[in-house]
Amino acid sequence: MTVVSLRRDPQQPWQRGRPTARPATLARVREVYASRAKTMGECLKKELGDAIEFTQPGGGLFFWARLTGAGGKIKDGNELAKRAIEQGVAFVPGAPFFATNPDLSSLRLSFATLGEEKIREGVERMGKAV
Repeated sequence: MTVVSLRRDPQQPWQRGRPTARPATLARVREVYASRAKTMGECLKKELGDAIEFTQPGGGLFFWARLTGAGGKIKDGNELAKRAIEQGVAFVPGAPFFATNPDLSSLRLSFATLGEEKIREGVERMGKAV
């Protein structure tokens, strides 16, 4: 596994011998994550429609979304997480990330580790759980 560092300090033992990121590598990484984010956003709109609301991320590796309960669909992120596991897909409900007053309808969805085809499949399965 290669660890990419934006800045290397040779005085830090944990950084010795590790490569620094090259501009072409960073550009490719940005392309990959941007494409995955776009795919996830499109799939969430298609599969969950008005049952979910979110803002398309401009960076990072996660979508933060809220279940709306529209059309009588599920509104509790913890309950959806249980149902999603039954469909073979997992995500993290957003409530544990709140310091106070957790929003039980919130979800934290990652696009960091899976390719676009798996993202499509996972969101489709999540849609069945809603």
